[in-house]
Amino acid sequence: MLDYIQPYLDYFTANPEWALVIIFLIALGEALLIIGLFVPSTAILVGAGVLVGTGHLHFWPVIIATCLGCIVGDQLSYWAGRMFGERLKTLWPLNRYPQLVAKGEDFVRVHGGKSIAIGRFVPGVKSVVPGIVGMFGMNQLFFVFVNVTSGIFWSFAHVVPGVLIGQGLAFAGELSGRLLVVLLVLLVILTVAGFVIRLAAAGVSPFLNHLLGRVSDWARAKRGRSWQRFARAVAPDNPRSVMIVLFAAIIFTGLIALINLAIRATSTSAVSNIDVSIATLMRESRNAPADELMTVITMMGDTMVMSALALAILGWLVWHRAYRAAWAAGIAIVAAKFFELVMKLGIQRARPTELSYSGASIFSFPSGHATMAAVIFGILAVLVSHSMGRWGRAVVYAICAILVVAIAYSRVYLGAHWLSDVLAGLTFGVVMMAAFGVAIEAIPPRRIKPLGLFATALTAFLAAGVFHVASGFTRASEMYAMPEPQILVPVAQWVEKDWEKLPARRIDLAGKPEETFIAQFAGNLDQLAGQLEANGWTVSPVWTWRQSLPYLNPNAMLTDLAPRPALHEGLKAKLTLIRAASGESDAREVIRIYKTGLATAEESTYKPIYLVSLTREVRTHGFDLYAMPSQRPASDADVAALREVLARAQGIAILSEHERSGTRQDLITAIP
Repeated sequence: MLDYIQPYLDYFTANPEWALVIIFLIALGEALLIIGLFVPSTAILVGAGVLVGTGHLHFWPVIIATCLGCIVGDQLSYWAGRMFGERLKTLWPLNRYPQLVAKGEDFVRVHGGKSIAIGRFVPGVKSVVPGIVGMFGMNQLFFVFVNVTSGIFWSFAHVVPGVLIGQGLAFAGELSGRLLVVLLVLLVILTVAGFVIRLAAAGVSPFLNHLLGRVSDWARAKRGRSWQRFARAVAPDNPRSVMIVLFAAIIFTGLIALINLAIRATSTSAVSNIDVSIATLMRESRNAPADELMTVITMMGDTMVMSALALAILGWLVWHRAYRAAWAAGIAIVAAKFFELVMKLGIQRARPTELSYSGASIFSFPSGHATMAAVIFGILAVLVSHSMGRWGRAVVYAICAILVVAIAYSRVYLGAHWLSDVLAGLTFGVVMMAAFGVAIEAIPPRRIKPLGLFATALTAFLAAGVFHVASGFTRASEMYAMPEPQILVPVAQWVEKDWEKLPARRIDLAGKPEETFIAQFAGNLDQLAGQLEANGWTVSPVWTWRQSLPYLNPNAMLTDLAPRPALHEGLKAKLTLIRAASGESDAREVIRIYKTGLATAEESTYKPIYLVSLTREVRTHGFDLYAMPSQRPASDADVAALREVLARAQGIAILSEHERSGTRQDLITAIP
């Protein structure tokens, strides 16, 4: 996948004008009448900011393209209003959204000239306000002033957060290759999920109103009390009719999809080619920083965290005496868990990667994380959005959907489930959510203060998640760690030819060769570390995300900063040592030692083989927002001094010396 995506990133870096054209068109489309409803500008512009932060695009051209796009788009909408006047409301596409136009008119009447600036940040009305103020005859000069000033602020508000995210990702882990690909894939999935949910919750209602009117008229013409009840339930003037029909359609299509997935899982002895292909793709995309991020996300979907979220929802409902809703939610959650256990024990599909689970959890189909996250967050979305308007409902469903999809994606990425396992869990969860939604829409609960419920539930979710991650991250990281296959060879074979199978240089996340490895070491790292510490080197703790916090201090000294998390083929160094550099102030030497898939075996003695690199680091700044180590090649004197230390070290022997890419590489082994 890196081979496909990296060329595009390189192309946009070399030809930024095309990226700027896309950014301009997105900002322009977001500001046009009605069209702005269907342009996911926020996600794309924040994504452009991320590329700025990672160095693929430049800051000011992106800001200028965004400003010009949103200003020109609003100006065109304003001119359309001035040109057509009241007749604009009768023209396509505004004639398809009379309620939105009426809402925009009320918004302008309430806020006056401020509506141009405020409206940019209000979903729905932002796509009609410029046309309406033009239709109302607002002064052109006043409109231009407010349009330009608010457009500049809007552009910074969308791009700068992405820049900060990109900067954070850049200093956290050499962001230029596989980690970027993984995060871009996750960003695209989350963006599409949120956008589709928003359309489903908000955009389809005008079309459903027309269809429901036809169905209601047809049922009203029938005789019988049941037909009349049905006609009243689906009538467009019933504010809950659209959601009832939408939930019913979701149940019907979801059951068909779920039955299809279950049949495929039970009727074949092996997983599908798609499952295997996606699992292989994820396995090839794995790297240490993304593994840590995905482990945190998947832990947020563990039973402990989901149970805390469910108890918070049920407790809130009981506290507000919404007993019927509490019973319905409890039954849906228990049914989802029962479904998961029955299907796992019935199908007994093996996981892509063997994990330390027990009981029914050792089986893969369906994904319990995806199932329970979809059900519990779905119930929360139904309850919170029940009394909200179209756009409020869309925002709530989009937030919950993004959290669920992130958890589901992490399961596939970490190799805990096949893609079809996750799809089955999501499908069943959505069906249960829709069934719960029908019950709530048909028999609304008492006043439950939905915003208070939403805040309480998310607080419980985050609190339980933080505690769970803080207490169990190490164990989870070990469980989800990438398998490390070992090839055993005799010492003589390693010294004679197999040393050449290992790379001569460190390979970063983008697949680019970096500093050369000055040695290969076979033996116990503790023994090597002890000898180096005796000669002035200090062992640095294994790099984690917590060690990146001092990077956020632009005034931090180099001694306050952990060594840069330089990865080799997506893996962190097993051992890192540092010491002050000679001949240069505010600089240090860094030894990084990486484990390979090769090991020597003689009789009962097993020695894994490691690659040893040596670099220098100095402190650099980025946007005066952070300070971090910048890597430089080690000098010849640094390398010679380290070789002398190794040659004099007790319990270590240099077996041979070789020339690789114009550089000497020693083969070293630990001896009793």
